[in-house]
Amino acid sequence: MNKHRRDALSRLAALAAVSASVPGLSSAQGAGTKRLKLVATNSYTQQPIAFGVEKGFFREEGLEVEFVDVQDAVTGVAIGELSFAFGPTSVYLRAAALGAPIKIVSSGFRSKGPYFLIARPGIQRIADLKGKTVGNAHAGSNLDTVLRTILVRNGLDPRRDVTLFGNGSTQQAYGTLISGQVDATIIHQPFAALGELEKTSRTLARGWDYLPTYHTGVLIAGDRLIANDSDLLRRGLRAYFKSYTYAKANYPEYLPWLQARLKLNPRAIELALRQEDDVWDNNPDVDPVAIADTQRIEIEQQNQKAPYDAKKHIDLRFVPREYVKPFQYPDQSAPLKG
Repeated sequence: MNKHRRDALSRLAALAAVSASVPGLSSAQGAGTKRLKLVATNSYTQQPIAFGVEKGFFREEGLEVEFVDVQDAVTGVAIGELSFAFGPTSVYLRAAALGAPIKIVSSGFRSKGPYFLIARPGIQRIADLKGKTVGNAHAGSNLDTVLRTILVRNGLDPRRDVTLFGNGSTQQAYGTLISGQVDATIIHQPFAALGELEKTSRTLARGWDYLPTYHTGVLIAGDRLIANDSDLLRRGLRAYFKSYTYAKANYPEYLPWLQARLKLNPRAIELALRQEDDVWDNNPDVDPVAIADTQRIEIEQQNQKAPYDAKKHIDLRFVPREYVKPFQYPDQSAPLKG
């Protein structure tokens, strides 16, 4: 973990001492309509929330959704700018263990590594990346961890055989590939699908084929909100999973809505959904085995020194039990859908 991130996370510990004085986290609003504050984002994976708002799923729970521009989700939930937020499991667990006043309150709509290693045309195999420049998002990220694992398991030393380049994520990462700054990159959908359709890249690997139990997505909430307005959290989580479950179960309705909303190749959006269908499981439960595996991998990658006591930082009292299901992991032998 780089010094900047370590220092930033450590400073969040101080928020625990002052969070009691933060306004807006009281349950004084009563049992009527409450305001749920969520991150404003154009990410295609977060669009079922906006879809659910339009469908009225949040209103059915007595919630008015406010989308908030927040730079850092951990700080946002810690000080009450956000009610809850989705993001990388290892980063959020690390933040909580270092003292940030937050808890993991649910898995996200998916929790298996939705990352794709894509390369420019002409590179046919992962072994062909030797001597090449490969985008790793940024050091210590989930994408970086998955990329390094893929390289090692294909006989490449990430420190010696390739040049790793911090190229951000999503559209920024895709831009570094098509502009020639990198020869390959680890990336989210829908950009793997977009590259295939536009013949600007080809997919070399899927993250979940290499690290099937590496937990990658959770929801976090602030300790103050949990203590003072757990009803808001309970309602919000139920509406969240209703939105995602409905979107997946109704692709003929959701897909055209999503295609109209995003300024991307509509065929790429459709292909991206199909290629990630196996890991979109809408299960709010958190698998303790996957959390243990994730910590072991993070230690191997030197992103943390020793295992954290995850039970101290995970609070599943508020998950909608009607969406909880047995833990399942994708078929690693299944071919990439095209």
